[in-house]
Amino acid sequence: MSIQNRIFKKTADFSFFQIYIDTKTDNILDDFKDVLTADEIKKLDKNKVVRIKNNDSIITVDNWSKLKDIFFSQRMETYNSSYTLNEKIKLELETLEKSPIIKTDYKILKERYQKYLTNIEPQQQKTNEPDEVKKELHNNIFIGNAFEIWQSMFVKFKITKRKRTDVDFMFNIMKYNNLIYENISYKDMAIWIDKVYEITFEKIKYTDHKTPANEKRLIIYNEITSK
Repeated sequence: MSIQNRIFKKTADFSFFQIYIDTKTDNILDDFKDVLTADEIKKLDKNKVVRIKNNDSIITVDNWSKLKDIFFSQRMETYNSSYTLNEKIKLELETLEKSPIIKTDYKILKERYQKYLTNIEPQQQKTNEPDEVKKELHNNIFIGNAFEIWQSMFVKFKITKRKRTDVDFMFNIMKYNNLIYENISYKDMAIWIDKVYEITFEKIKYTDHKTPANEKRLIIYNEITSK
């Protein structure tokens, strides 16, 4: 076995069981000292949020219960967004099975994650009657039947005029997953919401659905889209 393969085998479990953590550039300036000059470091946007993996992002048997949902969500994001949840889970189980897990703690984590994946309720395929036509609502905004996902989140988040942050997430996660047409802008969406729901938002803003602030929202989105 080559040195490269031995290194991969030794670190595979460690590399797999990690999550990304969002942090400001200012918090990791020391990491740039060996690759950037002092002047280049000064020019960095210290408030820019970046995704990193560090010692705090390692999954262990002790923090598994706390981090398992975040870990699952981030693992699902590594697959093509056009895959169904069932397809993603099948591929994930295959990847997990091929992983050369060696250490005892990681064997336990592997078993826990396999159980977690197999316990997710399968995404049911709805079979229409021959004469049944599924109505595509608001298809000037949403692609296919994606309005159903939007409406489910709208109800789940109990959207009111004060819930703009939830609406920001709803719009951006659906745009990211190609469920809203590319040409629909933040302003277009605000106008549409006012017209359909009679709720006026001054504006809708960009939000990164992968940030820690959106973790719970992302879990709800995954639950809705997995049904």
